[in-house]
Amino acid sequence: MNANSAHDDLAFMRSLVEPSDRWQRQFGEAYSAGGLCYCVQMLLHGGQFLGLTPSGGPGGLAIGIGPTVAFVILLIWSIRRNGAAPAGGGATARAVSSVFSAVGATNLVLIVVIGSIAWRLHSLTVWLIYPCIVMVLQGMAWMVAYMLRRRGWLLGVALGWFIVGLAMAALIQNMPGFAAVTGLGLFCFMLLPGLYVLRQARQDG
Repeated sequence: MNANSAHDDLAFMRSLVEPSDRWQRQFGEAYSAGGLCYCVQMLLHGGQFLGLTPSGGPGGLAIGIGPTVAFVILLIWSIRRNGAAPAGGGATARAVSSVFSAVGATNLVLIVVIGSIAWRLHSLTVWLIYPCIVMVLQGMAWMVAYMLRRRGWLLGVALGWFIVGLAMAALIQNMPGFAAVTGLGLFCFMLLPGLYVLRQARQDG
């Protein structure tokens, strides 16, 4: 083994165990923004069940797609703000980032697959399977992060997502309960972890 090879191996090993990753700032911003937008959406859906917010017309449409539009705008802002920063974090950061990116791409395919079936069958229940699967995929991504970094809180978030997915499936024909569990899950396992990661990134920076 020559000196260059040994140096490369050492750098790779250090990248696997490094305590902080610069990619965390953008991830924390995006994840917490998504959690906030969709928590607000669940609150508005709760208002629909109570007759406090509109269920149809422009108001209902705004509740249905507005949070996603807001999230996309915030995501673009975050990418533009952080895009010029040099990539960091090494092998572990790249692996975790790739898993979450893969989950995002998978979600888009699931929208087409499950959405098309729900449309043909005119079934809301079939469509509601989609968010249940999204929660499980989030849990899978956090489980991969835990396996790579071995931090207990990552495992807690992963298990939390799995439990939320199972609870949503159990309540799929109880819309108020379904929305309540979804909102609680988004707050506990998306908004809060996103804010925590963002806080850690700022401290490390």
